[in-house]
Amino acid sequence: MPPKAPPPKKLTKKELKEKAEQEKREREEQERLRKEEEEKQRQEQERLRKLEEERLAAEEKARLQEEEIENEVQKSVFRENLENAKKVARANDDWDKFLYCSIKPDITQEAQLTTFITMFKESKSLQDLKIPEELLKLQQAENIVRDIYRFLTQLKAERKPIQNHQHQQQQITQNDLVTRNQTYINAIREIINKKLEEINTQMVLYAEFFIEEKFAELTKKANEGAKGAFKLDDKTKQEVIKTFAPTDDFKYGIFIYPSNKPSGYRHKPNDYPELQLAVDVPRSISIFIQKILYTSFDSYSPNTYSKYRVVGGVLDIEYLQMLPPPKKVNNWTLKQNYELREQVKRLNFELNATFKVSYQLPQYIWIPNREQQKVWRVAFFDRVSEQWITDGVEDAKLDKGINIVASVPKLGPIGLLQERCLDYPYRSFKLRCVGNEKAILDIQGIRDLFKFEIGPGYICLLKKDPEFSHFANKKLPVGALFYELYRSGVNFIPVQEDCQAANIVQKDEGAEELALTDLSEAVRGFFIESSRWNNSDTGTQIVVKIKENPEMDEEFAENQEKDWKTIKWWNNKCAIIQARDSHSKCNQNLLGETETHCNLEVLLKMHSLTTQDILSKMKDLHYVIFIETIQQVLRITKLLSFTIRD
Repeated sequence: MPPKAPPPKKLTKKELKEKAEQEKREREEQERLRKEEEEKQRQEQERLRKLEEERLAAEEKARLQEEEIENEVQKSVFRENLENAKKVARANDDWDKFLYCSIKPDITQEAQLTTFITMFKESKSLQDLKIPEELLKLQQAENIVRDIYRFLTQLKAERKPIQNHQHQQQQITQNDLVTRNQTYINAIREIINKKLEEINTQMVLYAEFFIEEKFAELTKKANEGAKGAFKLDDKTKQEVIKTFAPTDDFKYGIFIYPSNKPSGYRHKPNDYPELQLAVDVPRSISIFIQKILYTSFDSYSPNTYSKYRVVGGVLDIEYLQMLPPPKKVNNWTLKQNYELREQVKRLNFELNATFKVSYQLPQYIWIPNREQQKVWRVAFFDRVSEQWITDGVEDAKLDKGINIVASVPKLGPIGLLQERCLDYPYRSFKLRCVGNEKAILDIQGIRDLFKFEIGPGYICLLKKDPEFSHFANKKLPVGALFYELYRSGVNFIPVQEDCQAANIVQKDEGAEELALTDLSEAVRGFFIESSRWNNSDTGTQIVVKIKENPEMDEEFAENQEKDWKTIKWWNNKCAIIQARDSHSKCNQNLLGETETHCNLEVLLKMHSLTTQDILSKMKDLHYVIFIETIQQVLRITKLLSFTIRD
């Protein structure tokens, strides 16, 4: 037998520790080498990836540049055809105006507008209590202001440089035009305020006349009724409520509380039935003229962005100081007077309690759920801070669905505040053609569904609510219709500042403009719908769904998700992504074997994703006015950036 091997030498604790440390160093070295190798591989892969990305980006840039050259030619042809079509439309419009012989100034012509403002400013001062005639003149001026607002709203829909027709070489930007027209609005409103102050002066000057007139009327009635006669030498003074026929935008009235009325404080509110409003009488004063002025517009709010806006008009309550009563000296009657250039003196006092008011909203104000008080609040305007204040307002409610009733802690302008973002972010939209020049647009807002018909140069609201009866089912320019909706309390004109209030991602304006241009051309061949991913992982890009609609159906009998394409727009390109509304996450990978392209028409053509017939429809220049009208609607409503589909 071979000799047995000697047993292994037993290591000491020190040796065991050294061995363990050596093994640890070897493992750490191996791990370091492995990580270094992996890092080298990663860096190499990253280098190769970047090279590939740079190669693809260079290829994409070259491809897009080449496509854009042809696209610019098509854009130029489109603009030329559009301008020619507009010239014909303008010529027809000018001829219609000539036949109509309208005396209203054309607010698009600066000379006519400035002439109107000059004539209005230099018109004679009010005399001889011709208040009804004066209110009609103010109404005519306010009609011009509304025309300017419609024009400015249309500019938001067009968003492009405007050429000055008086100087063909001079180009003015949209901002310049907005600033100029806002100056005109301010000038007209300033003159209106001056004319209203002249009416106030007349009320003060003729207060005693109104009192005597009322006294004579009561005396005549008493005599006719054989109930005894009032005696003029008793100097009995009667309360007087004087109103004038209201116009569309102005209501004016006064209440005279005479100086020597023997019965003391009046305990009931003043009712102005012709003006459909009622106002309390403060306890802290006893000699006054209560002036009531209602305007359907808000001329008090500063021209800065706010989350709230005033709807339904403003009721302004002021207390005017009466002239001292006339004095008789021998055969002379001495009266104090105001010069018209002087401002009527106001009475300033603090209310000891809240002040109750009630006024009727215009018939065109749309409040679908009048029980939801959180969407509207009664407020008073503080002239010092130039802010609308709701603190201290009590018992605010809508009585019988039309009357604003509230108790306010301070005298001054009173209005109904409404959130700007009350109808958006939109829940969804659908846009499709039902004829060569007829599209139907459904906008599902937060409060209700709105349906529109769009044609060449017009849009029509298809809604039966009585509040919209004065403009619904009528063909109007895009700006005019959305301005009327805005006046009615429906705001479909978002601004970028609304993104934060509406809690949505602010989209890239270039991407939005490219998308609305593409979709306006595609609408004659595709059914267009909002995508649930438009305000999620797609960030500042625009995402919309489209489906071929060769028969121009308003709704599909069969509607399968696989037939829809999800399109994503950047500010210089678009692509088809794999995202589906039914997916739990947004898959932004491009559809297999597809690339990005400069616009939707090229994208569909290069990958043979639609028929030649539909491609031909997308570039048919016979419908340039219709295409531009679609663009205006998408631009003013910002549907592509303010829609969140749940």
